[in-house]
Amino acid sequence: MLRQEQILQNRYQLQQVLGNNVNRQTWLGVDLSSEPHQQVIIKLLSFSPQMQWEELKLFEREASVLKQLNHPKIPKYLNYFSLDKQAGDGLPWFGLVQEYIPGSSLQQLLNKGKLCTEIEAKDIANQLLDILIYLHELSPPVLHRDLKPSNIIYNQNKQIYLVDFGAVQEKAKAEGVTFTVVGTAGYAAPEQLWGGAIPASDLFSLGATLIHLLTGISPADLPQQKMRWQIPDKLSLSANFSQWLSILTDPAIERRFNTARQAKTALNNGISSEEIADSDLQKNTEKLTTPFGFLFCLQLVAILASVSSILVIPRFLSQAEKGKQAESKQYVSSMNKAQQAYYTEFGTFVTENTPEGWGSLAVGIKTQTSNYKYSISPIGKNGVNAFADASQISKALKSYTGVVGLVAPVPGADKTTQAIVCETNNAGEAPMPGEVTATEVKCGSNSHPLR
Repeated sequence: MLRQEQILQNRYQLQQVLGNNVNRQTWLGVDLSSEPHQQVIIKLLSFSPQMQWEELKLFEREASVLKQLNHPKIPKYLNYFSLDKQAGDGLPWFGLVQEYIPGSSLQQLLNKGKLCTEIEAKDIANQLLDILIYLHELSPPVLHRDLKPSNIIYNQNKQIYLVDFGAVQEKAKAEGVTFTVVGTAGYAAPEQLWGGAIPASDLFSLGATLIHLLTGISPADLPQQKMRWQIPDKLSLSANFSQWLSILTDPAIERRFNTARQAKTALNNGISSEEIADSDLQKNTEKLTTPFGFLFCLQLVAILASVSSILVIPRFLSQAEKGKQAESKQYVSSMNKAQQAYYTEFGTFVTENTPEGWGSLAVGIKTQTSNYKYSISPIGKNGVNAFADASQISKALKSYTGVVGLVAPVPGADKTTQAIVCETNNAGEAPMPGEVTATEVKCGSNSHPLR
């Protein structure tokens, strides 16, 4: 346990513990280097033997994403650091420093018995939708994945701030990489508990939050009928707002609003059911095909397990092996994206497996880690196609190959870059070379593409 008044990095003085969970602490502190001293939030993660690899991954992702965000209603990223064992009271720690937002969380107000009127709920919804529009329209989109009353700050000027990006996900980096479910039972959309969050998942959480603010009852405790929450009869809502909430929290993705911008337009313009049926709600191209009964079982399991931030679904591999393989998947995916960006600028791929070649690609990763060896090689001639290879050092791990090529998915169309990450079917196997045809990129015979 770090101590009150302790100074970290010769700069940040700890003042008050705001949260203290296993491996994590959140402090209110001051930045002694600023004049006058600026209050800050300091989030700390201990690197202990009990820590799951996923916890550090999410913590580092939060710091990385916050550093890129610039919105007046999202606390600003200020610093990221690490402490050695001596400074960290016997444990190494990682620290994330953010802007301090004065005010109370909506959960604190609920705990005091404060409920929202429909007018207040609409105002909160509009402010949160403005934040979600900003996040979801970034490239790649950023998903919060844990929107709930305790992560929303309400100040004396009735301004709303969205905090705690510990579950944040950059959509472009999520595909086929993780089986970690984040979110909070009752607020997380059914598909999110399966690991398939999309922008509409944040909208579901917004709807669940608003229902809690209106009723004073946690969504996890509300009665359900046919997978829909039953709002108490005594709660009098306008027909339009009630319908809007129903669409926002529909368990089926394809019947939910597709974007935060669409949800905001519907909230303020009172779109009728006929107009909604004819709108682009059906254009949710990222629909999941998993049977909904399975999703419901997962949600039930999550509730029974009292999910609060991270639920790791057991797989055949141990956590350590999954963590090592996730490193490789991410590296190969990053190499693919770097190749595509390089081709856009220079009209060729990097195929020279030398320090100069790696430097040109500038993906920021090593050619070897403790778990994998990485290389880049050409497929075909004249740098038209390339692949990134991640060969496992331990026979207990699977190998990965990134295949990047210039193809025309539709015959006669202009060619464009296409990339896939391939995973070997069995641990210990070396991946067979991928293939690039005129219309698609393919994995080798002993591997399959990650989706």
